Amino acid sequence: MISSSGKVLQYHGKKVCIKCNRITDHTCFHMRYRKSETNDDAYAKTETWNCDACHTDKVIVKEIPIPTEKAMLVKLLMSLSEKYELEGSTVAVCAREVRATFRFPEHDLPKLRDIADKWAERGYINAKHLLMLERAGMGG
Repeated sequence: MISSSGKVLQYHGKKVCIKCNRITDHTCFHMRYRKSETNDDAYAKTETWNCDACHTDKVIVKEIPIPTEKAMLVKLLMSLSEKYELEGSTVAVCAREVRATFRFPEHDLPKLRDIADKWAERGYINAKHLLMLERAGMGG
């Protein structure tokens, strides 16, 4: 598949192949979203998978609900732990509210990494920086 930005995407997964009569590795090479003909609040997602063993195509059509504002917000909040150095996060979804808690590491990891890199590069650091690394468990 080629995204709108021109990036080539491939999805790999295990699917049941009727020709091989077993679960095999498959590659999805085409995915399309259309407005559902039967449900105004959903999209029809059509995936075309190809069996890696016998090269038989398999088309899967799923009806996917249109994401709500709340669902998009929860997805965004859950993705933040991948973008930032967090110790942990909790997202609680209630009927009319979403609560997010983010726990940051006790130490400033980017700064500690910078100090450790300078130490490795120069072979020495000042006492203040050495103490910071020791407290974080990164001292030598």
